[in-house]
Amino acid sequence: MKNHMLKRSLSIFVFFYPLLFVELAYPHSAHDPIKDIEKYDRTVAERQASFQTLGSSPARMQNLQDQVDRMQRKLLAMRNLMASDYPHVKEKMSKYKYDYMGTVDEMLAQLKITLKQTDSLFDK
Repeated sequence: MKNHMLKRSLSIFVFFYPLLFVELAYPHSAHDPIKDIEKYDRTVAERQASFQTLGSSPARMQNLQDQVDRMQRKLLAMRNLMASDYPHVKEKMSKYKYDYMGTVDEMLAQLKITLKQTDSLFDK
């Protein structure tokens, strides 16, 4: 019961952490926000791909923390990009020709994978 409560609390924390603290400023290059977003995306994909190869729970926990951190940075970069592109938030009107909603959908899919990986830490 206690393990289940801890598991659920951690899952909720991992899910809401990037959403609650997205307003925190992280340094990013002002010259091309798309490159920042792509860099964060690659990092998350690399961390997710390497998760199963990690043996220890502390290493897996660090991996998950890195994933959440990069997703948080990606959300912040997206928010800043959308704000600077306002009111042209649709891809066809964006000066960057960038699919904002597709990227948000992708971030949610990444977060789902991260949460499943978090659950696997407690299934052992």
